[in-house]
Amino acid sequence: MSRRTGPGRTEGTAVPHSFASTVVEAPPNVVWDYVKDFNGTPDYLALVAGSLITDEQPVDLLGCERVITLTDGRVVKETLVARDDIAHTLTYHLTEGPFPFSNYYSTMRVTLISDTGGSFVDWSSTYDSDAADAAANDHLLADQIYGAGLQRIKERFSSTRTLN
Repeated sequence: MSRRTGPGRTEGTAVPHSFASTVVEAPPNVVWDYVKDFNGTPDYLALVAGSLITDEQPVDLLGCERVITLTDGRVVKETLVARDDIAHTLTYHLTEGPFPFSNYYSTMRVTLISDTGGSFVDWSSTYDSDAADAAANDHLLADQIYGAGLQRIKERFSSTRTLN
């Protein structure tokens, strides 16, 4: 796990950073059309039983809130803070949840692999965490959530060969 200092932190304070990535055998615009749906997490995260955008807001409206119900019944609330359909990036902020960290911001990004026409998909986050929980939090995020979700995204497109 890499650590970096972030804005608003005092000198010497580490900000945990979790990261996972994969290569998908589909063009970025095709992958982006699938992952950009802020309410679409149940499609690629097995631990998500359901997702609902509050107040019937559009899924691409900055500031919209999704309420995610996990398979164990716990609830997570997240707010869409940035979305760029040209750069294929989506950033959200976890506002409420059962996790041992706070000030959590996460970004999913889809970029072109120029020599194949496929996609490089990465999912990362920064958050505040007690040092004692840092390794467990990184494992939860990078492996159990991002890694597992990216694997399902990769599998979805593995049989559709739509590259250059």
